[in-house]
Amino acid sequence: MYQVVQPRILCMGIGSLQSIERIIEQRDPKRILIVTGPNVQRLGILEKARKAMGNYAQRAETFINPTPKPNVAIVEECAQVIREKGFDLIVGLGGGSPLDVAKGAAVVAVHEGKMRPLFGRNLLKRTGIPTILIPTTAGSSTETTQAIVVGVPEEGTKKSIWDPRTVPEVAIVDPELSRQMPPKLTAETGLDALVHAVEGHTSRFANPFTRMYTGEAIRLIARYLIRAYRDGSDMEAREAMARAATLAGIGMTNSGLGAIHALALVLDYKGFTHCQSLAVLAPWVLCFNAPGHEEIYAEVAEALGEKVQGLSAERAARKASDALLRLQEAMNISPYLRDYGIKKEDLNSLALRAHEVGQRLIHMNIKEVGPEDAVAIFQEAFSPDSK
Repeated sequence: MYQVVQPRILCMGIGSLQSIERIIEQRDPKRILIVTGPNVQRLGILEKARKAMGNYAQRAETFINPTPKPNVAIVEECAQVIREKGFDLIVGLGGGSPLDVAKGAAVVAVHEGKMRPLFGRNLLKRTGIPTILIPTTAGSSTETTQAIVVGVPEEGTKKSIWDPRTVPEVAIVDPELSRQMPPKLTAETGLDALVHAVEGHTSRFANPFTRMYTGEAIRLIARYLIRAYRDGSDMEAREAMARAATLAGIGMTNSGLGAIHALALVLDYKGFTHCQSLAVLAPWVLCFNAPGHEEIYAEVAEALGEKVQGLSAERAARKASDALLRLQEAMNISPYLRDYGIKKEDLNSLALRAHEVGQRLIHMNIKEVGPEDAVAIFQEAFSPDSK
């Protein structure tokens, strides 16, 4: 038995932003809070969204999330604004950071304004303020998931609220809003979506329904990510990547993730972007997971465009990590910790800490991961010479 959660309404495709006025009209809110980021405002996307809201823009105020890495304090600050001013509809607009702030503030506002007591699985007592989430990147998939992930600076890691009641009421995925993403951000968000799809596909809690989503997401990303990276105005590629990120999000939020995201939690607080954290771990976790699970990793390899017919089970499975390494190389994303300033003498302590804080995700991994396994993965990820 398995259950599936996703937004009640999902508007997809070029021009879908224009549906927002009709959607808001159906709810007729008195006060709307738009949660977004400074880049979205600078690029004119915020103004475009306000225009699409029609007369409802007069009821809207804006909260600017100031950081690319949201934390507890920012979510609680936004929740306090919601509580004080009585906003009854939240619109999140941007990449994963403002969307997580919007989702987080919407539930924290109805839980006494405090976030920390809500960390964990299924601890919400009530549904939050209604939310409409509008991504401007194709990667985080926050608009489709039942997770809110934020940093906890004093602990040097990230924590999450995991509850079906965090899934937004409405998600609007308009590829046109990602047109202005520069190549580096296109690469990073696309890799994020790919890791969501691969981990969701191989999670121990994956099922035929979720694999329908994640398998198609892997195929789309393999075909279109490099195109979007090389030419941001290629709207066929942008649309495909937006669709892939959405499919990956729905798949992985219903099947779970695994050791890549688990071990990356510590790196996210070592000066890495989230994509960099995933990039230096993903190929090596795939290598670790494949033995004993060759069939599913051969399936991933084939979805990534690899020819696996006629190969041994072991070689076919290994092609998944090979394909990922080539994709990263094509986008100039290093898979080695050394290239991000990590010292060899720090590997063991870093790996053990990563294993400790990543337990909530490690249990979803297709294979058991002990502390010694985490150390081995970090050592293999250190440099080309370590293999």
